[in-house]
Amino acid sequence: MQASGRSDPDWRDPRDYAPLLDADRALFAWEWLRRDPLYRDAAWAALGEGRCAGATDRRARPFGLVAFEAPELGVPHARPAWRADSYPYVLCCGRRPLSKATDRFELAPLSDVAKIVRGAGAEHLLLCDGLHLIRLDGDPGLFTGGDACLGYTIAGLESAAGPTLALRRFLALCSTGHFARSLHRREVRARRWILMLRACDALASGADQREIAQLLFSPTVHRPGWRAREPSVRSQVQRLVRSARCFAAGGYRLLLR
Repeated sequence: MQASGRSDPDWRDPRDYAPLLDADRALFAWEWLRRDPLYRDAAWAALGEGRCAGATDRRARPFGLVAFEAPELGVPHARPAWRADSYPYVLCCGRRPLSKATDRFELAPLSDVAKIVRGAGAEHLLLCDGLHLIRLDGDPGLFTGGDACLGYTIAGLESAAGPTLALRRFLALCSTGHFARSLHRREVRARRWILMLRACDALASGADQREIAQLLFSPTVHRPGWRAREPSVRSQVQRLVRSARCFAAGGYRLLLR
């Protein structure tokens, strides 16, 4: 979240986390995944072999992705493509006969936000501006093979909610060229999630709970006896650290749901 997107954020600097205030929760989940040592090792190994984020990789499946994304890329530079079984907001598409010109889909107008991940039997289209994302899946060549009329597969009751939202977001993007704010609303818990990430990064850097409390909650906790003098701050930082550790252990996957 530095300017280049290629450095670990400094937990002491809130500016390093500021882009996340407007990010979709799937991108919050990415911030946790990219901190996972197991993922980092697997991604670096795969990308070091010349595997690119534009091709599916079965080794990325346990991490909920269709392809590896470089772990050094943070929001708003990362473009993670989540698997449909991890991320229910994936819209499955197929080719349909074109009945009128206004139903034709062209990828070119969306090229600035489009990323294609290709696999042996599927093509994954990720539309992302760094803060908001929309995922579509289809047969090989569906999105890149020229003009097409897209048909959408939505089924069930509860299961239909995610793809339906993805369709509404996709239609709005195609119509206006912009991600609709009304359909990509700011996460109400964004500030809390950012504090959890900062606490996680602080612990990784060797900071203790007193340092975290001082920077994030109360500048006076450096004084002797702060635990007795400010018990509410102590409770706050303890809860924050517990939550951060829970998310780092895989709890962040709940954000995808």
